[in-house]
Amino acid sequence: MDGFLGADTDQLLDVGRRVKAAGVRCTELAGALAAASESLEWRGSDGDVFRDRLRRDVAEALRDAGARLDAGSRALGTQAAQQDAVSDPCRELDDLRYAELMGAQGLWSDLTNAGQDLWNQPLNPFADPMTIEDLGGQYVETDAGRGFDPAEVDLSPEAIGAETMRQGRIGDCWLLAALMAVAASDPSFLSRSITLREDGTWDVTLYEGGEPVVVNVSPEEIAADGARVDDDGADYSPDDDPIGFMSIYEQAAVNHLGPEYESVIADTPGAGLELITGQKTPDDSFLGNSPTFEEFETAVEEKRPITVMTKLVETGQEDVAPAHVYQVSGVDRRTGELILENPWGDGGPDHLPQTVRVHIDDYDDNIIMAGIGAKPQDFGTAS
Repeated sequence: MDGFLGADTDQLLDVGRRVKAAGVRCTELAGALAAASESLEWRGSDGDVFRDRLRRDVAEALRDAGARLDAGSRALGTQAAQQDAVSDPCRELDDLRYAELMGAQGLWSDLTNAGQDLWNQPLNPFADPMTIEDLGGQYVETDAGRGFDPAEVDLSPEAIGAETMRQGRIGDCWLLAALMAVAASDPSFLSRSITLREDGTWDVTLYEGGEPVVVNVSPEEIAADGARVDDDGADYSPDDDPIGFMSIYEQAAVNHLGPEYESVIADTPGAGLELITGQKTPDDSFLGNSPTFEEFETAVEEKRPITVMTKLVETGQEDVAPAHVYQVSGVDRRTGELILENPWGDGGPDHLPQTVRVHIDDYDDNIIMAGIGAKPQDFGTAS
């Protein structure tokens, strides 16, 4: 078939900007109308009714129209960005081109999702809505999980700091890599953030906009093929891997953001660190503001949690998975390399190694974004 297929993304973005401007204008008019109604010199019950209708009906309708137009402009930006990624997946996408409509974090969350879907990334569950049956059913109904006692999950700082992550079949590497990074920085913080209740459920403290949110997790909610402790590293199979802190945190994120499993699929490095620590964590992209080696080195010395997201379709190294989030566990000053840890564990999909090294000179060939979290002493405090 000859000819062009798809939309003109320049036109999509132009329409999106006009739609967004119309939404802003509607919101401005709503505010002006509400203010004008207050200054209207009309005394008596009829005047009160008129002013109330202006505020409640007309101004509110304008605000609603503004919100809908804003959502529409974001959808147009998403469509343009996704089509550009599909049409030329290895290009250096200019996120400023879409950020006006989508925002930086929204852009990369959506593009990561699209990239994993299109290029059949391992652990790709995006084609259809995911259910617990797609994840092997309930853990407590499996051979390994029958008779499971929540009290047997070791949530001590020593255990959390020593355990190796095994990502299951949910595409939430952004969350699990962040858990790895925080566990390396301050395992006692994660230990304090999970409480076993007398009824056999756990309370987990997450953060929304810097404010703590306590989320309850029941053992019956945990999926058989969810995140687990990699206690053997032999192969990519969770059949005999035990439940650990990551299993509980993963389900807490689903309960908080969901309740669908799709709610935790694909997000940026900073989003995971913010959800866990409550501290704002900006995501740095490849547009000239990627961290330098010295900045990574300083962050490691300060025990800040660090995660990075790899390029969406093709990385510069065969041992680095695309469209994936890794923990940065250290730097090698002698060689100029970043040391990355894969939440798949050892022997994961495509037999990629758990630990890989990326030279800082090869950063842009492999990585599009980094999230560098707060110092451990600031975890859980007001942002």
